[in-house]
Amino acid sequence: MIRTVSIWRWQLVFTGSVVAIVVMVTAFKPETFANTLVVAGAVLVLVTSVLTLAVPWHRLPRSAAAVVPLLDALAIGFTTNAPGLRLGFLWVFPIVWLATYFTLPWVFGGIVFISATLVLFAEQSGSPADILLRLLTLVITLGFLGVTVRIGAQRSRAARRLLQRRSEQVNRAAVRAEANQRRVIQIVDALSVALVVVTAGGRILQMNDAYRALYGRDRFGAELSTAAVEYDARRGVALPPSRTCLARAAGGEKLDAERVWLFDGAGQWRALEVSTQPMASAGEGEAITLVVIDDVTARLEVDEERRAFNAMISHELRNPLTAIVGHVDLLREREDLPGRVPAQLEIIANAGERMHDLVTSILRQTSHTAQDPFESVDLREVVESAAASYAPVISSNRQTLRVEGAESLVISGDAFRLRQVVDNLLSNAAKYTPAGGHIGIDLDTMAGDQAVVTIIDDGFGMAADDVARVFEPYFRTDSAVRAGIGGTGLGMGIVREIVAAHEGSIDIASEVGVGTRVTLRFPQRRVMEAQV
Repeated sequence: MIRTVSIWRWQLVFTGSVVAIVVMVTAFKPETFANTLVVAGAVLVLVTSVLTLAVPWHRLPRSAAAVVPLLDALAIGFTTNAPGLRLGFLWVFPIVWLATYFTLPWVFGGIVFISATLVLFAEQSGSPADILLRLLTLVITLGFLGVTVRIGAQRSRAARRLLQRRSEQVNRAAVRAEANQRRVIQIVDALSVALVVVTAGGRILQMNDAYRALYGRDRFGAELSTAAVEYDARRGVALPPSRTCLARAAGGEKLDAERVWLFDGAGQWRALEVSTQPMASAGEGEAITLVVIDDVTARLEVDEERRAFNAMISHELRNPLTAIVGHVDLLREREDLPGRVPAQLEIIANAGERMHDLVTSILRQTSHTAQDPFESVDLREVVESAAASYAPVISSNRQTLRVEGAESLVISGDAFRLRQVVDNLLSNAAKYTPAGGHIGIDLDTMAGDQAVVTIIDDGFGMAADDVARVFEPYFRTDSAVRAGIGGTGLGMGIVREIVAAHEGSIDIASEVGVGTRVTLRFPQRRVMEAQV
């Protein structure tokens, strides 16, 4: 079908040129049409054009199309019979056509055919030398044109074939590269070590399945609602966004098996060893860094179990050894021991003392002194750390969050558990406050050495009956269930238990359509006692 359209295009261009010439001849030299051969030439062009449009060329052999330029050449030969009208230049059309689509023998054959029409039908004025000169000039000109066009067409086809082969090679290379990339991704995803590539601007370029599972991300890299939080120690202080592994790697810090604790979305502690490795970037592009995160929780647990086992065995051995050594010492003090018994008791005593020293050494290496889990905690730092973590959620909800009050509010407590309290209350405030709402956190000290943290929102609020049941396990208000707001109904009970463990209190005041106020009170006297 493409060949058919091309033949139509060539013929219509030629026909349009002839029609334009016929119009001009009619306007300026109408007497030319008194020549029957000129009229026959014009009619032949029109007939050839009609037949060209009617013939399905894609169903015929390729050589059949050569008939069209030859008929056009014959029509032009008829018009050369008109005296004073030089239309022989139109032979350029059929020669270019033959040179473009056919081989050089076809071009030379067309020139011979044109020369014959010139001899047979052209107006033969002038001497035989003049006629021969015109014929040779025509043959040489058309021959040069045909050869030039043919060479250009061959080069064009060769270049097109070369480009096509290059395109096919590029496509095959692209397919192979894509297949190799898929294999590399499958291999990287199969690794148990978490890998992530981050730019200097903090943008994640790639991550594997281990990282997605560890940090709570979906297959597209977006954070899930149960995203993990990094801490500086187990049950320690949550790291601010600027000190997380990715932030430090993006900032160009070199990390080498640095320990980080992660509290994952499933509520489990994980010990991580984080290392960074700079990667080559394309051209002068942004610097990129590979972050390697190894989960060593199982290894630490095994070490801890081994230490506990050693301590237990050593402790169980120490008591009987002490009894053995003690009774041997009592026997050695007796004076009625027969024969070699004193020497044998001396050997037993020496061996027992060496065993006792060995067990004592093991106990010293594996013992862990029980420590009070409470230490000095600044509630202001806990609140600001939680606020920084929830800032993206609150911003996406088009809400505002303010933290005001005491610049430092120190109590004795467990920083990790206190962070859980603030996280839970902030999460509730964000969930139950509509878009455009306001959330505030105030910190203050009251008489009686009490540290007070108040979380206020102007959200949906609760009725008095709901406030009375808010600490019941699995309790959720009817309005929250109808609105489809997620939750389990366990968070407030956990909050009260943590506050009670810190010898504190929690009060809730709420009104439907106005909002909710949660007040936390913690004693500060324990800090002063610890400092005495």
